[in-house]
Amino acid sequence: MNLVKKLLALTVFICICSVAHAQVEVTHVSSKGFTATGFGGFLNFSIPITETDAAVIEAAAYVYSSNDTHMVVVPALVGWRHLLDPNNDHGLYVEPVAGYSFGATDIQKYDANGNALYKPDGNEIDQKVAGPTGGLGFGYLFEQSGPITFNISLRYEHTFVMGDPALNIISLRISHSFSF
Repeated sequence: MNLVKKLLALTVFICICSVAHAQVEVTHVSSKGFTATGFGGFLNFSIPITETDAAVIEAAAYVYSSNDTHMVVVPALVGWRHLLDPNNDHGLYVEPVAGYSFGATDIQKYDANGNALYKPDGNEIDQKVAGPTGGLGFGYLFEQSGPITFNISLRYEHTFVMGDPALNIISLRISHSFSF
């Protein structure tokens, strides 16, 4: 079986037995020298494992702007959602995640002495915002009302960036699910 067929089979499997949560979120990022509140969107697939546990696959995009500087962060994460009430398929849950964040910024990079860094062609060197990411979310899955299930959560994510300041992101999410 070639790679394309394997990927297609995996995609079909995920769609058959998963629930996707998608919506906008309000996020706040802080990094050395940069703090901003921004907006983002995410797509979160949960694959039920037991009555109270689900594997999670998520992709998101966050956009920030402050004082003529900008940052875009795109995390790709996997995790585990555990409902705290073993007798229901709704209620409070905890959701640890880990993965990698991609991103770009136009924030000037400085050396240890505070001097601006430049490329050989004279253009400024921008800070990096990509790196391994870990996070923890807490939320509440509301009881299903017709075809829609609402979800509200609060998540903290930390991105470890080599050679540049790390990112700390706090997100407030309100979403509804799509069942496949």
